[in-house]
Amino acid sequence: MQAFSLFQAGSTFQTVIYYILDIISILTPILFTLAFLVFFWGLSKFILSSGNAAEITKGKSYMFWGILALFILISVRSIIILVSGDLELGNATEFPLLPTEQVSVNLDLDSVREY
Repeated sequence: MQAFSLFQAGSTFQTVIYYILDIISILTPILFTLAFLVFFWGLSKFILSSGNAAEITKGKSYMFWGILALFILISVRSIIILVSGDLELGNATEFPLLPTEQVSVNLDLDSVREY
């Protein structure tokens, strides 16, 4: 049995890029969540430290790294969207969304009375 290879025969450059973009699309929400958790963990340490200078410093450090991680994630995501637009890869870089039900609302504006 041959192991799966990303660069197997018949793979084009575009399919390799799609694989990489799929992996990034899966990791992006996880990394955003971790960055938010680190920031809020630091915020809670900062608020709840009540005068302990060492804990305040740790809280500030966590908040700094959380904000830095969010900035880097947003920057990398923006660069990927720009590059994929230039390479005409289509919508391969959209953020994954949670499934929701579509609800249509039909409003008859003629029947609305003015008060």
